[in-house]
Amino acid sequence: MIKRLKITNFRQFKNLELNFEKNIIILHGNNAIGKSTILEAISVITNGYSPWASSDEFIKNEQKDEDPYTRIEMKTEENIYTYFKSKTKKELKIDGQKTTPKKFYRNNASSIFNPEQIEILMISPSKRRNFLDETIVILDYEYTDILKTFNKVLRQRNAYLKKLSKNFYEKGIIARNDPQLNFWTNEFLSVSKIIQEKRINLIDSLDHKKFKLEYLKSNKDTDLEESIEESKKRDIATGYTNIGPHRDDWELINGKNIKKYGSRGEKRLAIGQLIFKIQEEIKKELGSYPTLLLDDISSELDKQNTSLIFDKENLNKQQTFITVINYEDIPKEILEQSQLIDLNLFK
Repeated sequence: MIKRLKITNFRQFKNLELNFEKNIIILHGNNAIGKSTILEAISVITNGYSPWASSDEFIKNEQKDEDPYTRIEMKTEENIYTYFKSKTKKELKIDGQKTTPKKFYRNNASSIFNPEQIEILMISPSKRRNFLDETIVILDYEYTDILKTFNKVLRQRNAYLKKLSKNFYEKGIIARNDPQLNFWTNEFLSVSKIIQEKRINLIDSLDHKKFKLEYLKSNKDTDLEESIEESKKRDIATGYTNIGPHRDDWELINGKNIKKYGSRGEKRLAIGQLIFKIQEEIKKELGSYPTLLLDDISSELDKQNTSLIFDKENLNKQQTFITVINYEDIPKEILEQSQLIDLNLFK
């Protein structure tokens, strides 16, 4: 449980300190006051990344330092975690001692659910893949290294394919059995099979009476090795790898394909149910629930669906942070056991 959060030079906050006393925290206030920023800071220090920004975009730039930085400190019941990042360096500390990312994030994790995420998950295949991968990383931190290896091998294979593509268009040579291409293809296959297997295992574990996920391989029902071999000619012609985990996708089915046929409210509710199911799977594997970050999810939901998302039993399983403009939009039974923080007071 997070007891205290201190933010320095993070987006619009120069210095902010918040103390948390309950399991459910409701952050309320006007638009652009920083509600989502606090959830973003929690995500950064618990997962290692921002759900919205890449690299160091979240660092407050209005600093006199030559090397602008951000610092996040999180006090739990057991330890104090410190995340420091500048343009030139990054440090992670537990109780003031430098540590590795694996140790730093081993006992920390969070899941975020917000309107932007719903749109991204329904529109962007790459974000849907990231959603699976980020969940697997929480369950197995070693998966981070697998993803790094995959991206490196994919870049190398694509770079070589571009050279072969140039030869193809200039000289008409289709070098399907080029030794270097075969080397990078074998490396690619090795790590791709691991990624597909882990994603499919996660998909299978998320089977639920109210919905199911279907993993869509870019190689469909064909063996990956066979598909890559058959795709070599096309890969050379296009100059990039057309088959593999980087082209896979998944769908959420709730009696119908939610992406294609669900209303906005149905999409929001279905993704919310998926988030709660993932919380259960993480608890099963790691022994504790990740911190749950619910960002402005009550907007555009009717009262019935709002009650389904703000289920008291689900929210109390872990520490839950909720952002909302007007806290009266939250069901009364949730308000009665929550800590209310008015961010207008920190402006």
